[in-house]
Amino acid sequence: MNIINENRRDFLRNAAVAMTALPLLTSCRAETVAQIAGDTLLARLRRNGVSDNWTGASDVPETVSNSTVLSNGTDKGDSIEISGTVFQKDGKTAAAGTLLYLYHTDLEGYYGRRKDEHRHGRYRGWLLTDRNGRYSFKTIKPAPYPENRWAAHIHMTVTTELKREDWIDSILFEGDRLISPRERSEAGKRGGFNPILSLEKGEDGILKATRNIQLMA
Repeated sequence: MNIINENRRDFLRNAAVAMTALPLLTSCRAETVAQIAGDTLLARLRRNGVSDNWTGASDVPETVSNSTVLSNGTDKGDSIEISGTVFQKDGKTAAAGTLLYLYHTDLEGYYGRRKDEHRHGRYRGWLLTDRNGRYSFKTIKPAPYPENRWAAHIHMTVTTELKREDWIDSILFEGDRLISPRERSEAGKRGGFNPILSLEKGEDGILKATRNIQLMA
């Protein structure tokens, strides 16, 4: 009988210890689950952003898709639409979930000029490639800098889960007399394919071109 009572006391004591530890275990598990649930693709891409004055991955909004519009219906200038596919380093495999950040000047060649405006101006945005690596955006054709020292261009950065945000070749436009021999000779070294685009007018009156991208790593 004493053995039975001692076993019962041991059982009750062990059970009490287990019940005391249960909230802690439950709390730890809940925290772990919360961390996993909160660690979204965008959160991981945001962590891979580079915080300086000319990048944008760290500022990516909570809602982003594989298409965006940078201009609005009241903007003057030629409407353009750029689309393409982002590929892995092999240049063949689609790179889904790749974050693109882009921005360009206005019709006078300036970025943000107002105190309440972002330094990149209002022609800026983010894109997240779909499962096939595709993306597209609409905007107006930018102007060269006022000094006419650089051809009109659209800046772009690329961020992936495995690679920190980095620049790729800016989009340039064929026929621009300001495109330098060096820009032509180095075209495609950062981002693959040809970043100097030939715009063609579609039936909707929008100038269109394709800018495919090849990840560098």
